[in-house]
Amino acid sequence: MATGNIKSGKRNYARVTTPTTGSVANAAQGGQVDVTFTGSTLGPAATSYLLTATSTSTGAVTITSTLTTSPTTVSEFVANATYAFTLSGQNYNGLGTPISLGNLVIPASYVLQSTYNTSGSYTVAAGVSKIAAFLISGGGGGARGANTNTNNDSGGAGGGGGGPAIVGFKEFSVTAGQTATITVGAAGNGSTNVTSGNAGGISKITYGGVDIATANGGGGGTNGGVGGPGDGGAGAGGSGGTGSSNVAGAITVNGPSGGVGASANTNAGNGGNQTSNSTIEAEGAITNLLPSNTSYGSGGGGGIAVGPTKTAGNAGAGAGAGGNSGNAAAGNANSFGAGGGGAAGDGQGGGAGGNGSAGQIILYIK
Repeated sequence: MATGNIKSGKRNYARVTTPTTGSVANAAQGGQVDVTFTGSTLGPAATSYLLTATSTSTGAVTITSTLTTSPTTVSEFVANATYAFTLSGQNYNGLGTPISLGNLVIPASYVLQSTYNTSGSYTVAAGVSKIAAFLISGGGGGARGANTNTNNDSGGAGGGGGGPAIVGFKEFSVTAGQTATITVGAAGNGSTNVTSGNAGGISKITYGGVDIATANGGGGGTNGGVGGPGDGGAGAGGSGGTGSSNVAGAITVNGPSGGVGASANTNAGNGGNQTSNSTIEAEGAITNLLPSNTSYGSGGGGGIAVGPTKTAGNAGAGAGAGGNSGNAAAGNANSFGAGGGGAAGDGQGGGAGGNGSAGQIILYIK
């Protein structure tokens, strides 16, 4: 092993030897690359490694980064630019001879085109070749609690609305000048008479006359049965929304069902939660579906305030809770897609069902 020699009172150390192997590849997140290398076991050891990436592409500049571990992710690369990569070992005596890691084209990253809270359209702009999206359907409305019978006994409580479906897809090819139609699902209104709540609307994206992704709305809660608490049956919770897509690799998450209304023998059911979060990256897979840490829930079932009183159901996150006191209306949803709560049955007639919320579509382009 070369250790240098003494000349004029100074030690003349040999330079570090080149890395044995090295490679570079696009990382899961856009604008980043993964660097893998193996240091040489011959000669003076490297204390770190210098990665240099040069490019002649417009808007790209030379990027350098000092690496100490392998693999390492390096960021700040420009989309669609081609870079030439080299890697050099370095120590107290300077840089060693670099090795080439080859050339790499950095893929484009998705950028937000728009967040649609109402229906609209997008005409594909020049230079855009792919789209990705999250679709959230409308949430179902809660049902009213049943009217009393002739003995002034409470009817069954209404069920909570069902939560929304969510669909996520990416890498769908589009052509400049063509139009994608954006349909955002309407809120499902709660019932004010003795009927079921309304289902939430469908959110979908249509391209070339074909629905490429569809999120069906959460179902409306069912009203409770008329009669005494022993006879007035509990209203069922609305079904959770379902989703579908013909885009390869798309993922769907069904919404949670609403909570069942209370009856003489049981308390109301709670609404459910649907929690997940994700961002869409250029190379990564969609593994979770929500575009933020927001939870999308379903409505709680209504309670009963007279006779054998029964507690209303709690709402799922963002949803309305079930009405609980005499003739009380249920809570409305307070975030996108959540189902409205079921209303309480009482000795004077049931309260109104809560409203769900409208859906949302978040569209990305690259």
